[in-house]
Amino acid sequence: MDTMMMSHNSLTGTLILITGVILLIFIAVKLYPAMKKDHDATVLLAIFSVIAVALVGMGGWLCI
Repeated sequence: MDTMMMSHNSLTGTLILITGVILLIFIAVKLYPAMKKDHDATVLLAIFSVIAVALVGMGGWLCI
């Protein structure tokens, strides 16, 4: 029973980790180059970056 729980947590953690990495790649490829000297875009980019890093951290923690 313990191995089933562990594999379920690893799968969930891996999916969250992959989501965070994809979001970081999307930010780097699409959002960052399109950003001009707009303050609102800078704030949104910072918020999305924090969310992506939090997803990577949470997914990595769940995978352990």
